[in-house]
Amino acid sequence: MKLARPIFRRCTTSSKIPKRERVTRTQVSINSIKELHARLIRAQLHTNPHSISAVIKAYAFSSSYLHMAHLVFNLIERPTLLVWNYMIRGLSQSNQPCEAINMYYRLYHRGLSGDNLTFIFVLKACARLSDTVQGQKIHVQAMKLGFYDVLDLFDAMQEANVKADGVTMVKVLLACSRLGDYDIADSVVIYIEGNHVEIDVYLGNTLIDMYGRRGLVDLARKVFHKLRKRNTVSWNAMIMGYAKVGKLKEARKLFEAMPARDVISWTSMITGYSQAGHFLDAMKLFQEMMAAKVKPDEITVASVLSACAHLGSLDMGLSVHEYIREHGVKADIHVENSLIDMYCKCGEAGKALKVFHEMKEKDSVSWTSIISGLAVNGFSNSTLELFSKMLMEGVQPAHGTFVGILLACTHAGLVDNGLKYFQSMKKVYGLTPEMKHYGCVVDLLSRSGNLYRAYEFIKEMPIVADVIVWRILLSACKVHGDVHLAEIATHKLLELDNSNSGNYILLSNTYASSERWGDAIKVRELMMESNVQKPSARSSIEVKG
Repeated sequence: MKLARPIFRRCTTSSKIPKRERVTRTQVSINSIKELHARLIRAQLHTNPHSISAVIKAYAFSSSYLHMAHLVFNLIERPTLLVWNYMIRGLSQSNQPCEAINMYYRLYHRGLSGDNLTFIFVLKACARLSDTVQGQKIHVQAMKLGFYDVLDLFDAMQEANVKADGVTMVKVLLACSRLGDYDIADSVVIYIEGNHVEIDVYLGNTLIDMYGRRGLVDLARKVFHKLRKRNTVSWNAMIMGYAKVGKLKEARKLFEAMPARDVISWTSMITGYSQAGHFLDAMKLFQEMMAAKVKPDEITVASVLSACAHLGSLDMGLSVHEYIREHGVKADIHVENSLIDMYCKCGEAGKALKVFHEMKEKDSVSWTSIISGLAVNGFSNSTLELFSKMLMEGVQPAHGTFVGILLACTHAGLVDNGLKYFQSMKKVYGLTPEMKHYGCVVDLLSRSGNLYRAYEFIKEMPIVADVIVWRILLSACKVHGDVHLAEIATHKLLELDNSNSGNYILLSNTYASSERWGDAIKVRELMMESNVQKPSARSSIEVKG
């Protein structure tokens, strides 16, 4: 779509014009727009989107008159896409790019899809905010427009009785997969079978991938076995399908049977292990990959670093980081975020902070990872300082960010500050607190000895407190020797989960701390009568890396 020619084109001259003259001409231009606006109001055309579009454009593109653009825009009942784009573009270039995103969602919720220009401007706003999450959501919506065109074309082909070939079917199935419209995908499969469309390796791979994404590995396997010719993509798609549904033995069996493996083969298997919580297997396979002289990519190292983080394997994490630097593995934002997470979980907050400061680009995940990591490692002041810097740079905090902030306040004993941060979630940032945030506040109050404030807070929660929240309170009752509140908390815990030995033991220990030995014994006896087993304790250490 071509933008309307600016009515004040004579003012957009070359850089040879002196600055003072440019300012004067711009002012003349705005004055002429104001006159046009006045004439349209008198003619009662100020609510007509076609008549008023030039006024909106001029106001929206001027930071001093952006508020006027809002006022004019809000009077239009049915703004055209051109007018929406003027507003989104102006807001994306302003000091409030988040408003461009809000304006886009206003457009979206009215049933309009936007065009290429819409997405260019709103994605620029996301980039300025370092809001990767919103950027990805909007990018998906932009991609869907093209996929719908493919499906419309396929419908037209069927109406015209034009038989589709394998290449067309690949494109249609890819569109269905990306849109998540699997009802249409199933009808396409029926079309392929009914019209005897040849399933070559490319269409076969597309079908295997589509079934794998849906967790329908039996159907994927049927296609895989029927293929006369397979390539590495066929094997990789089948491995990923198995890994997605947690069938790691079957995935590994295929992996071992592959005639040739590429980096995607190794990465699919390593990622499958890591996502299923088989972190040791992920690390062992990565070591085999290194021994096979296969260079990992950024997805591989991010998965391995995640495994290192969960196992607390600092030596392996350091080795991976060194490999990234020495072998030129692309260290994208996901890899750097994984490094921050790994170092924080391995207790190396200093190294995590170094990675963070060296990042050329940061997103909200980067900020949340370092803030949460520093908080967990007890660096409360640094956590709060970074949060302030995050806000100054215009990055929108996420739910995870506030978990780190509340934890930092808990460690530092900053009760009032913590409560203010909690209240700001909804009031300032529009984030609805989740159970983990309520648990953090209960911990904040309980650790500081405000047990009854914590209890009242639980009772006033808009959601029903879970076992973790009550267990936080019970643990604090043991520390502070409050038997009465411990009994209340235990009663609630047994209502929610009467099979957890920890609930009984905490109350028994609270009685014992207050020298109420009889009650302590009764709780232990109740635990035995209820056949509640105390699990054996286990620990692990890393030997020789």
